[in-house]
Amino acid sequence: MPRILPVRAVLLAVGVLAALTASASLAVVPASAAAPEPPAIEWGVVPADAAGPDGRVSLRHTIDPGAAITDAIAVTNHSVEPAVFTVAAGDGVVGADGAYDVRADDPEAGGAWIDVGGLDGDGLALAAGETRVLPVTITVPADATPGDHPAGIVVGLSAEGSGVTVTHRVGVRVHLQVAGDIAPALRIDAATASFTPSWIPFAPGTLTVEYQVTNTGNIRFGASGAAEAAGPLGLLPGGGVAEAFEVLPGGTATQRIELPLAPLFLAAGEVTVTPISLGDDRVPLPEPASSGFSSPAVPWSSIAVLAAGAGIIALAAVIVVRRRTR
Repeated sequence: MPRILPVRAVLLAVGVLAALTASASLAVVPASAAAPEPPAIEWGVVPADAAGPDGRVSLRHTIDPGAAITDAIAVTNHSVEPAVFTVAAGDGVVGADGAYDVRADDPEAGGAWIDVGGLDGDGLALAAGETRVLPVTITVPADATPGDHPAGIVVGLSAEGSGVTVTHRVGVRVHLQVAGDIAPALRIDAATASFTPSWIPFAPGTLTVEYQVTNTGNIRFGASGAAEAAGPLGLLPGGGVAEAFEVLPGGTATQRIELPLAPLFLAAGEVTVTPISLGDDRVPLPEPASSGFSSPAVPWSSIAVLAAGAGIIALAAVIVVRRRTR
């Protein structure tokens, strides 16, 4: 294998990386703050047929328990140097930032059902500008549970320097759904609220609502959150929304919504999560779920102004009384 110069590089990820779309996935895994520069290699991986890339953004299959299907990916070395890449399948996850990623450890779920062929031993050696189509076989165990089993296939390249190894990965998402009873469900937990008053007297403050959404069903969905709140007796209501985010089966995501609200000493309201379909999904969605919350909403800056004003008035009254007494 020729030497790979440790200079700045651009990693090419074909497809759109987004938490709410079926897409190619790019994950960069730094080993430490003193990580070396990325290798001067550009590469991409996309779904393919026998002739090469076929325009899809992910591998998507619904498979019966105990059955197997075949597909393919195309890996391209876009650089002017040859390189040897690693190719591995893994289980899919959604990170804290809402982005889809593929775990780097040994797969235990859908990623364990994927076998990639056409490799050169333990790696994939590509000449400069070469594209190779790799056959993919997905074999579902007979006892696999119905529903979504997210996974992905990643193509990686490592760079070493100063005793630190960094692996850069480009991947393609694999949507695996085992045929059977589809049971969509969600739950909202731990809805809390806190109020931050404005430093400007009598101006609205910010009510921050935080809540957890748990996917208790067996298919993925997008969750769109909205919160409404008001002061006592429903006075001066306000509302806010959160960006939609993906929640995988068995997964939990924490979201936060900030909304402007008048400081009326107490704020109360409700947050509602509405499921939405993602990408090319055509599955039933769970019912929306709601949770109530409340929080003190004390207008401290306004109280300070009123207290100062009251103090000035009291002082003026004392002065007037003393003058009259004299």
